[in-house]
Amino acid sequence: KIDKIYYICSKNSIKPNHEKIEIVEIFGTQDLEVTVRDLLKNYNINYFIHSMAVSDYTVDYVTTAESLALNINNNPDKNVLNLICNNKDNLTDSKISSNQENLIIKLKKTPKIISLIKDISPNTYLVGFKLLDNVSEENLIDTAVKLKDKNNCNLVVANDLENIRKGNHKAFIIKTSNDYIIASEKEDIAEKLIGEMLNG
Repeated sequence: KIDKIYYICSKNSIKPNHEKIEIVEIFGTQDLEVTVRDLLKNYNINYFIHSMAVSDYTVDYVTTAESLALNINNNPDKNVLNLICNNKDNLTDSKISSNQENLIIKLKKTPKIISLIKDISPNTYLVGFKLLDNVSEENLIDTAVKLKDKNNCNLVVANDLENIRKGNHKAFIIKTSNDYIIASEKEDIAEKLIGEMLNG
């Protein structure tokens, strides 16, 4: 029996409409992390299907080549890598002129949301997703198994974007034991996934 489904999505996502679904809008990876932590700490989440594609990087700061070079030249005794990684002279919080040239954007890694789930709520049944592009089935399955093992997932759904583009939405549902079942197209994938979750 399902009491409630929390559907975490961005503002512009297509949202399902059902009396048991509560829409939880997020505004980026940092907000997603806060939301996931809050839900897992404050509610009994039996199943967590993590299918959201989360960017691996976000903007750390924006500067110009001239500004960065000046900062390095003015601090000859300091480590150059440290100056670049911790640059304080940047344009991140200001409007950047359309005439500005030689812009440099430094990126930083975003937190891996899937890795938080079992740490916070070990008894939650976790389903992860892995999407690669134009790789061998062996590579796809191997990568999905690594994702499963690293994050203690109960299942991982692995699919290849190249197959989807060609109209052949084939998915491998990797189980805890590393064996898998094959599903084709969204409805079949959903049915087999739910079947494995309920039997797991």
